[in-house]
Amino acid sequence: MATGWEPRNLSKSQIEDGLNYHNAIYHDGDIKNPAKWHLDSVSHLIKLALPHIRDGSIIVDYGSGTGGSAIELLKILDKKGISVELILIDPLESWFSKARDILGSRNDVHFELSIKVDHNNKVTFRTLEEMLGQRKVDLIISSSTLHLIPLNVISDLIMQFKTSLVDEGVFIWDSGDIEDPSRGENTSLLHQPFREIRKFIMNDYDRKNLVSKMDISEYNIMEEKIDRIFPESQLINNYEEIFTENGLSSEFHSLVVNFSYDDMERFILVPRLSEIALPLPPGNQRELKIKQYLKMVFEKMIESGSADRNFFRSHWTYGIHKKIY
Repeated sequence: MATGWEPRNLSKSQIEDGLNYHNAIYHDGDIKNPAKWHLDSVSHLIKLALPHIRDGSIIVDYGSGTGGSAIELLKILDKKGISVELILIDPLESWFSKARDILGSRNDVHFELSIKVDHNNKVTFRTLEEMLGQRKVDLIISSSTLHLIPLNVISDLIMQFKTSLVDEGVFIWDSGDIEDPSRGENTSLLHQPFREIRKFIMNDYDRKNLVSKMDISEYNIMEEKIDRIFPESQLINNYEEIFTENGLSSEFHSLVVNFSYDDMERFILVPRLSEIALPLPPGNQRELKIKQYLKMVFEKMIESGSADRNFFRSHWTYGIHKKIY
């Protein structure tokens, strides 16, 4: 059995949130049937990681979510007969519980919840050193996470990665939402369509009516929460600078991944992500509004050339980093 964190007293809505995100990356929740965009994007991450994995490697998957990258990595390692210790780390209990549900029967997987609550009920992030118990790891991978971490705190996290790696260790990541000046004009960042949906929703009559009944502090808290769902993208140059400052080399790759309209709809209707439509309540009204504006956004993407009738072309960035001092 897997070791480490186990979910306790999750609400029905938390369980459904994890299930919905899992179903957004695996059709009908079947891990043998991944959504094409998920398989294509994570397969390239794994391809870059495999040369750095051997029998006995200790691997960290930082920002594991529902386990999408870990599932695909373990499929390949099992097929190759390579045994590793895989440590999954995530702060979101609803999504992480689904990863535990899927991979909890394995004795080569360990789970660490990356947040803790102190005696004042304040939530803080645990350091990587704290979660690893001072052990060094051979490889850290991170899929679709880096762009969610504010730039003003990412330097500390990168230093944690560096400190936790063995001398020849490697940090490899991917993101579909980091801006690269070399990105083709006929592509889009992964989350840009969803940021555009939010803009439409902000001017929606029904939403404006609900907002008018909120006090200013309640409204500001809500908007800050929405901002964290699909934050504005950052330039790849900013990340390269941070890695260099922390004594790590940088090698970047890119890949265009087709993201189907149906997969876009499943993705944005995951309860936690659909909160871009707050304060519209969960249920039919929120779902119908999101679908309505998704159609409008997609038509605009077709006109701009970043989408065809059935999918849009998302630009993904991959980073490989090693210690240089």
